[in-house]
Amino acid sequence: MALVLGALLVTFFGARAWHQWTYAQRVASGEVHVQTLRGWMTLSYIARVYHVPEAELRAALGAPSTGFDERSLKDWLAQSGTDPVEGRRRVEALILQASARQETQP
Repeated sequence: MALVLGALLVTFFGARAWHQWTYAQRVASGEVHVQTLRGWMTLSYIARVYHVPEAELRAALGAPSTGFDERSLKDWLAQSGTDPVEGRRRVEALILQASARQETQP
């Protein structure tokens, strides 16, 4: 019984470690994964990681053009009264547009 339990634990944590390693490899290779967008991210962080101009992010969220750099995406959405799902879709669309622009540039 202990052997079976041990094998299950090793398999479970091994699968988690493998998933984390493959995820880290995808991030390191520069692939854009919109699904990695999180509410704790600040607009400057999103701009830097996803190569989206911060001014475009602020305009999409109705945020002022400067200031409040420490606010998270979740805070901006709550402050503007925007539905979190809709706000996330706006930001994701900007990320995908920026990614497409980068791919078409020589």
